[in-house]
Amino acid sequence: MTKENNYYTDERIRSDLDYQRAQRIAKNMLDSGLISGEEFNKLCNINRKTFSPLFVEIYPKITCYVSETE
Repeated sequence: MTKENNYYTDERIRSDLDYQRAQRIAKNMLDSGLISGEEFNKLCNINRKTFSPLFVEIYPKITCYVSETE
């Protein structure tokens, strides 16, 4: 791997994949009614901090989920 291409390390790619999996699980929990929208938003923020996805800087800074009643 060259110096110019060290952004995409195995560790960063693995972390991004873990982030995507965690988000998918959280979304499934939300869709199944196991967690509320507020809890889902908390999980989104925790996932961003824990897994540091590759393109976190371009992900929206707003909440992940807004209920239809808000």
